[in-house]
Amino acid sequence: MSSPQRPIQLLFRSKDGVELYTLADTSSAAAPSSKKPSQGGQILYAGKTTFHLLSPNGSAAFIHDASVGLIKCDLSSTTTAATSTTTSPFLQNSKAIQLAKCSPRGSYLLTWERPSKVDDNNSNNGNLKVWSAANGALLQSFSCKKATLETVQWTHDEQCVFHCVTNEIHIYAAHDWKRVGKVRRQGVASFSLPINKGIDPNAAVKSGGEETTTKKYLLTTFVPGIKGKPARVDMLRYPDRMGRDSSTVGSDKTVNIPSGQGLTSKSLFNAEEVNVKWSPRADAALLLTQTAVDNTGQSYYGSTHLFLLLENDVKNPTVGSAMVVPLPKEATKDGSGTVPIVSADWIPNPSITGVVPFGVISGRMPALASLHHGITGEPTFLFGRAHRNTMDVSPHGRFIVCGGYGNLAGGMDFWDRNKGKIIPRRIMLKEEEGKAEEEDTKYVTIKEAADLSITSSSPVVGHQWS
Repeated sequence: MSSPQRPIQLLFRSKDGVELYTLADTSSAAAPSSKKPSQGGQILYAGKTTFHLLSPNGSAAFIHDASVGLIKCDLSSTTTAATSTTTSPFLQNSKAIQLAKCSPRGSYLLTWERPSKVDDNNSNNGNLKVWSAANGALLQSFSCKKATLETVQWTHDEQCVFHCVTNEIHIYAAHDWKRVGKVRRQGVASFSLPINKGIDPNAAVKSGGEETTTKKYLLTTFVPGIKGKPARVDMLRYPDRMGRDSSTVGSDKTVNIPSGQGLTSKSLFNAEEVNVKWSPRADAALLLTQTAVDNTGQSYYGSTHLFLLLENDVKNPTVGSAMVVPLPKEATKDGSGTVPIVSADWIPNPSITGVVPFGVISGRMPALASLHHGITGEPTFLFGRAHRNTMDVSPHGRFIVCGGYGNLAGGMDFWDRNKGKIIPRRIMLKEEEGKAEEEDTKYVTIKEAADLSITSSSPVVGHQWS
């Protein structure tokens, strides 16, 4: 007998505490008179909190109170969770934690706190710590002066952990933290691993079990430009294509085995920051680069560029490829000039038929939203011009929302990707940001009050996609 489907729930943190709201199964035609939903609204934790996060499967919420530490609330039950009244933290000595995140499958927690002085035992265990999300045990710790959690990342299946240090990325087995390899990159500043990897339904089943004997993981590395040299992004694959200066540990745990050259690379002359967006099949990545200053003088916000990296080149599958994403000429009013990139992301469903496309919003306001082929990068569909800066896609990839949030007017356009038609919309008030829910029939928006001293409201907008 199948278990009952879990309802859609929202975690809401305010100055008074953290609350759990349960949304109705179907949207109601009449808007509720109360500011809060009629269902849910149960307090998980009362008191001032600094941050909270959810486990990837939604089974637990982690709430940080600076006077207590990091607290765990169990949300695995299909019924409404009970209020947390515990005064003991889930993680010991966790009052000073300022940042935290979960591993891709929720088995581990990574936290960062300000570096502390050497304790009474003349030892320092590090301020970047890895914990077990099941029992709160401390598993590993590193020293990290910069306030970031991106120096430690897990593979999508949590089999390996990558840790970025000076000029190298160390690779560990996640279950025992033994070193299994390293990536050598002079001046490496950051790297990226895909947190999800879906199965391509179009791929033929391979014989011989190659994928089962040796698991391979893609990653990208970013080296900033210095002294007139351009920045560089490399797409690598562990364990066989990490670069000639990289190596893996042999089966006897004593011999370092050299790795082959990387899959592909791209030199970037205008890139101070790189944001990597992985495809849902983890076989391609979008690179959104940005500089603080636009040398052409056309933008106050700097310059942006978009690139596409592929694991397998179309003509030569043994190597990867990198290309500039071709933008529609309609992205600029006169069809020429520099085109700023406002937003770019993949359709999140890896099981769709054919190539997984990605969406781009480009050009100056009113910007142009478009869909692009996931291999060639060519535009395949134009949504038209509007004051939009965000493209959200439902988890199954059929419905797309183009919204204008933040400093824009808050308009939203709902599209059916299969039909290539816009869904009749309702006029909304100015919205701050939005997010598509997994049920694919609701779209959540947050409206910020005009006076920042007033608590912002969070209306939930229901939309019957059918």
